[in-house]
Amino acid sequence: MDMLIQISIAVIAFAFVILLYSLVQTLKILRAGLDEMRLTISQLRTDVTQIAFDVKEAVHNTNAMTLDVRTKLNSLDVLFTSVNDIGHTIHTFTGAAKESAASLVSSIKSGSGKPARDNGIINTIYDGVVSSIRIWNKIKKI
Repeated sequence: MDMLIQISIAVIAFAFVILLYSLVQTLKILRAGLDEMRLTISQLRTDVTQIAFDVKEAVHNTNAMTLDVRTKLNSLDVLFTSVNDIGHTIHTFTGAAKESAASLVSSIKSGSGKPARDNGIINTIYDGVVSSIRIWNKIKKI
């Protein structure tokens, strides 16, 4: 019986040693995994810092570009206003020319041979000339 107890103790001791060896190997694998995870997290921190810097720079460039586009659009507003004024002036000249032609035709038909003078036509032509000068000055400023 004494021998049986000694053999049992030896088997138990051997099993305990195998269990400890397996536990040590598992802990080594876990430690290697943790070290790799630390390295990955460190690289991620570096990459995130670089990405954050790049994003800030992109936002800054976008803001600068937006400001530039707004400035250019504002200068185009002046141009379109001038084009609008030119359109109104041409419309005024066209109206004045139609009125003059109608007046000339009516005076020729009436037989007087002398076109009827109307202050409205003169005022329209005067307004057209003043508008043209104003538009020309705006165009020179651009």
